[in-house]
Amino acid sequence: MAHTTEHLILATARNHFVAHGYAGARMQKIADEAGINKAMLHYYFRSKEKLFIRIIADILDTILPRISSALGEGSDLWDKIERMVDTYFHILRDEPDIPFFLLFELGQKRERFITALKSRAVYFPPIHAFIGDLKSGMDGGEIRHYQPLHVFLNLLGMIVFPFIARPVFTTIFDMPDKAFDSMMAQRKKIVLDFMTNALAVSPDIQNHTKTRSL
Repeated sequence: MAHTTEHLILATARNHFVAHGYAGARMQKIADEAGINKAMLHYYFRSKEKLFIRIIADILDTILPRISSALGEGSDLWDKIERMVDTYFHILRDEPDIPFFLLFELGQKRERFITALKSRAVYFPPIHAFIGDLKSGMDGGEIRHYQPLHVFLNLLGMIVFPFIARPVFTTIFDMPDKAFDSMMAQRKKIVLDFMTNALAVSPDIQNHTKTRSL
């Protein structure tokens, strides 16, 4: 019962923080929507700050282990790129509010997020290794020369930005949610094809990676 109540509080609070921001969220409204009294809410989380920090922790623990695992498996650069794209799309498809929540957090109290991130540095080495793989691929002539960190940022941007821009995009094009979800399902292959065309030197590599992503 306790676990169920805590889970309900966290889900309700996360929705409130995304909708209203940290300053606009109210503990009483969170308690009311969760179907509990405010005293019980404070029993589980003594303050709004502690509740917010817990949600940040849960989000980071949703993202970082999965990305770290995706980039830590195998040795082939293209496999890692494909797994990274696939993992990010699955995370954002299942929890599309994550980008909004993190954007708000970075815009309000960046140091709080950075502290939580640094405490999970155990997940960083595979990400650093992936940057090293990009550089090795460039030095070895397998992929074109770019600044590896720009490649990483480009890849993240192509994956994450559509979910951030979703309200604007669907409004401009009068697109139902189901149509957007279908478009995102197609986008995984589009991103992989784009990265292949941008990076691969050899047409053989381009054909091989495109065939594998089908």
